[in-house]
Amino acid sequence: MKELIESLEITDKVDYLLDTCFVYYMFNNDHIKKLIRFCQNNNVGMTSFNLEELDFNHHKLNGNTVHHLRDFLKKKNISRVDIPVFPGNPQAEKNYISKFDSEILNVVKDPSDAVMFVAALKIGASIITRDKHHVFTAAAENYSSKYKIEVLNNLPR
Repeated sequence: MKELIESLEITDKVDYLLDTCFVYYMFNNDHIKKLIRFCQNNNVGMTSFNLEELDFNHHKLNGNTVHHLRDFLKKKNISRVDIPVFPGNPQAEKNYISKFDSEILNVVKDPSDAVMFVAALKIGASIITRDKHHVFTAAAENYSSKYKIEVLNNLPR
């Protein structure tokens, strides 16, 4: 899986960033073709942070889903947005967030979710997530609207 992630095109600008939980949702609920079509018709990416989460947790998915996920990455349906922080280091996550705006942790309370939120704000990408606890909230939507980006819980039409 790691080699597939590393082979993704690196970019510093996408229109949509996918959250790890959204990718799991799409693959676990048999919406793979819908996601592929969306990615082919839009400029879509994931942060290197979220891709690392995907790599770390993919073994929890059933075998068929892992196969489809690997195929999705192999076909390079998304780009990789590299950021200088990795999962598993909460202090580095907090430093990355605070360097941008220390108030974000009041808006998105989970540092690992706030990392993607900050990356989206920095590059002007809308977020697609299923996380209704930290990211898909009124507070996050209000904050992100200042940057003219949306927080969505499904693919836009």
